[in-house]
Amino acid sequence: LDVGGTADAKRVESAFRIILDDKNVKAILVNIFGGIVRCDRVAEGIVQAYKNIGSINVPIIVRLQGTNATEAKAIIDNSGLQVISAISLQSAADKVKNVLV
Repeated sequence: LDVGGTADAKRVESAFRIILDDKNVKAILVNIFGGIVRCDRVAEGIVQAYKNIGSINVPIIVRLQGTNATEAKAIIDNSGLQVISAISLQSAADKVKNVLV
Protein backbone atom coordinates (compact mmCIF):
# COMPACT_ATOMS: atom_id res chain seq x y z
CA LEU A 1 0.00 0.00 0.00
CA ASP A 2 1.53 3.28 -1.09
CA VAL A 3 -0.19 5.90 1.01
CA GLY A 4 1.47 8.71 -0.97
CA GLY A 5 1.33 11.30 1.79
CA THR A 6 -2.25 10.48 2.75
CA ALA A 7 -3.56 7.57 4.76
CA ASP A 8 -7.20 8.08 5.48
CA ALA A 9 -9.38 5.33 6.91
CA LYS A 10 -11.03 4.62 3.57
CA ARG A 11 -7.69 3.89 1.87
CA VAL A 12 -6.47 1.70 4.74
CA GLU A 13 -9.80 -0.10 4.94
CA SER A 14 -9.72 -0.85 1.20
CA ALA A 15 -6.21 -2.23 1.53
CA PHE A 16 -7.15 -4.40 4.51
CA ARG A 17 -10.18 -5.78 2.68
CA ILE A 18 -8.06 -6.69 -0.36
CA ILE A 19 -5.49 -8.40 1.86
CA LEU A 20 -8.13 -10.21 3.91
CA ASP A 21 -9.82 -11.58 0.79
CA ASP A 22 -6.85 -13.95 0.53
CA LYS A 23 -7.59 -16.83 2.89
CA ASN A 24 -3.86 -17.69 2.97
CA VAL A 25 -3.02 -14.48 4.85
CA LYS A 26 -2.01 -15.34 8.39
CA ALA A 27 -1.02 -11.84 9.60
CA ILE A 28 -0.84 -8.26 8.39
CA LEU A 29 2.34 -6.29 8.87
CA VAL A 30 2.02 -2.56 8.28
CA ASN A 31 5.42 -0.90 7.91
CA ILE A 32 5.51 2.85 7.35
CA PHE A 33 8.78 4.72 7.30
CA GLY A 34 8.38 8.22 6.06
CA GLY A 35 8.83 11.89 6.45
CA ILE A 36 6.01 13.12 4.26
CA VAL A 37 3.25 10.91 5.60
CA ARG A 38 2.29 11.63 9.19
CA CYS A 39 2.40 8.45 11.25
CA ASP A 40 -0.39 9.64 13.56
CA ARG A 41 -2.66 9.99 10.54
CA VAL A 42 -1.81 6.46 9.41
CA ALA A 43 -2.50 5.17 12.95
CA GLU A 44 -5.88 6.90 13.01
CA GLY A 45 -6.65 5.39 9.60
CA ILE A 46 -5.73 1.92 10.84
CA VAL A 47 -7.91 2.26 13.94
CA GLN A 48 -10.89 3.58 11.98
CA ALA A 49 -10.50 0.96 9.25
CA TYR A 50 -10.36 -1.82 11.85
CA LYS A 51 -13.54 -0.50 13.47
CA ASN A 52 -15.28 -0.20 10.08
CA ILE A 53 -14.42 -3.77 9.14
CA GLY A 54 -15.62 -4.98 12.50
CA SER A 55 -13.82 -8.27 12.84
CA ILE A 56 -10.32 -9.08 11.67
CA ASN A 57 -9.29 -12.65 12.36
CA VAL A 58 -5.57 -12.30 11.74
CA PRO A 59 -3.01 -10.47 13.86
CA ILE A 60 -2.13 -6.94 12.78
CA ILE A 61 1.33 -5.66 13.62
CA VAL A 62 2.08 -2.01 12.93
CA ARG A 63 5.47 -0.33 12.73
CA LEU A 64 5.26 3.42 12.14
CA GLN A 65 8.48 5.39 12.02
CA GLY A 66 8.80 9.01 11.01
CA THR A 67 6.80 12.18 11.56
CA ASN A 68 4.67 11.92 14.73
CA ALA A 69 5.69 8.29 15.32
CA THR A 70 5.41 8.61 19.11
CA GLU A 71 1.86 9.90 18.82
CA ALA A 72 1.04 7.12 16.35
CA LYS A 73 2.25 4.41 18.72
CA ALA A 74 0.09 5.88 21.49
CA ILE A 75 -2.96 5.88 19.19
CA ILE A 76 -2.42 2.20 18.36
CA ASP A 77 -1.58 1.19 21.94
CA ASN A 78 -4.60 3.03 23.39
CA SER A 79 -7.09 1.97 20.72
CA GLY A 80 -8.36 -1.05 22.64
CA LEU A 81 -8.08 -3.05 19.42
CA GLN A 82 -6.04 -6.16 18.82
CA VAL A 83 -3.33 -4.29 16.97
CA ILE A 84 0.28 -4.75 18.05
CA SER A 85 2.68 -1.83 17.69
CA ALA A 86 6.42 -2.05 17.16
CA ILE A 87 9.25 0.48 17.03
CA SER A 88 11.68 -1.20 14.63
CA LEU A 89 11.10 -3.34 11.56
CA GLN A 90 13.01 -6.19 13.21
CA SER A 91 10.78 -5.96 16.27
CA ALA A 92 7.69 -5.97 14.06
CA ALA A 93 8.93 -9.02 12.15
CA ASP A 94 9.68 -10.80 15.41
CA LYS A 95 6.17 -10.03 16.68
CA VAL A 96 4.67 -11.47 13.51
CA LYS A 97 6.75 -14.60 13.99
CA ASN A 98 5.70 -14.87 17.64
CA VAL A 99 1.96 -14.60 16.94
CA LEU A 100 2.19 -17.25 14.22
CA VAL A 101 3.94 -19.84 16.39
